[in-house]
Amino acid sequence: MQTAIAKWGNSLALRLPRNLAEDARMAEGTPVDLQLEGDRLVITVARPRYELTDLLEGLRPENRHEETDWGGPRGAEES
Repeated sequence: MQTAIAKWGNSLALRLPRNLAEDARMAEGTPVDLQLEGDRLVITVARPRYELTDLLEGLRPENRHEETDWGGPRGAEES
């Protein structure tokens, strides 16, 4: 499948055909990573990056769970 690079303000843009974007699970606003590998431009959906402090902000007494008793130590756990 071929397409062409277009001008978008002072930048260049690449239009993705709908079926290709859907197959790649991309939609408007999807964050992507761009990399050059030799002479190829590789576009991948960006994975979310989490910071521990952001995750801990959601921790509340009402969503904490009791400790789970999995039984006594077994095998190499005893040493």
